[in-house]
Amino acid sequence: MHARPAIQAPEVGQAISQASKDAITESALGLLEEQVQARIVHYKAELETNPELDAITAQVVAQLRQMQEQMGASSSKTPSDRAALAAQQERTLTNLLARLFPDGAPTLVVERAVKSVLRNLAKVYFQSELHERTRGADGAVKVIQHGEQAMFYLLTRYHHRMKNELEHFDYISDEIRERSYEVLSKLTKDMQDAFLSRRSSELKRIVGIFNNVLLELCTKVLPTIAAPLAHEVIGQAGTADGKAFGYKITKDAFPRFRVAFERRLMTRLVSFVEDQLVTRLADTAGPARDETIKFITDPAIFSMICGQLSECVYEFLCNEGFLDLPPEWIESHGKSPAR
Repeated sequence: MHARPAIQAPEVGQAISQASKDAITESALGLLEEQVQARIVHYKAELETNPELDAITAQVVAQLRQMQEQMGASSSKTPSDRAALAAQQERTLTNLLARLFPDGAPTLVVERAVKSVLRNLAKVYFQSELHERTRGADGAVKVIQHGEQAMFYLLTRYHHRMKNELEHFDYISDEIRERSYEVLSKLTKDMQDAFLSRRSSELKRIVGIFNNVLLELCTKVLPTIAAPLAHEVIGQAGTADGKAFGYKITKDAFPRFRVAFERRLMTRLVSFVEDQLVTRLADTAGPARDETIKFITDPAIFSMICGQLSECVYEFLCNEGFLDLPPEWIESHGKSPAR
């Protein structure tokens, strides 16, 4: 697991430092890669078969790879051939990214992705409210802001102890015993809901600003960098090497393409979004400013946003016939692109 980097909160009127942005970017990329690999490992585990079938499958795969290597050796490309393929891939990717992220208004695909991000953002916010925000950097319990908050923490902290105490009482019936457990659980949930409802206005403010900033990213920033983004990704991924085509990215090259694309997207995402969030959410002094800074610099948020936007891009590119997605990626992400 990746430890959360130490981020220096900027002074009012100042932006997040480049060093902090770099730390957030690297940590978020690490989290995103862990999530991707965990999904694929889980999917592959579900596909485990008997040893005999595995042996036969491995033999067939080995034969196919040998044939591919022989074909590749007999049709090796010169540097100029690879350059021509890369240039064609770059032009196609530029045009597709420009269609997916047009200047001025988001496409329906992008709108759906942003809505998904906002739903997940609400979950992260509530988890932060109920867990991370209960303690300060020094481990001390934070100052209680609401009575319901104090009761929720208290009931949660001593839940097991209170349940054990309930178990040792004498009850007139098992029904009354179960009812006592239900009352304890209901009290805890009521205090949780009451506490969160008091924070709902802050959540609405945060979600609204995230929505505006992400739409600006997709309709103002990304449309202007489609060409350099495509150039960087194709060059860094080496998608023209080996068995390659100018009109598409093969599934064998997809892992390299994905890593390059997510790194370049994450860098731009953090750079633009962090500055905007600080300006719009945390550029005024106040007791809640440090908490807001902590929330909007959480790498988990950027990992989630980059992951959602990247999946949107991959599905679009696949549907357009430019990107061949490996079966394990499609299945592990619950996608079924129309071809």
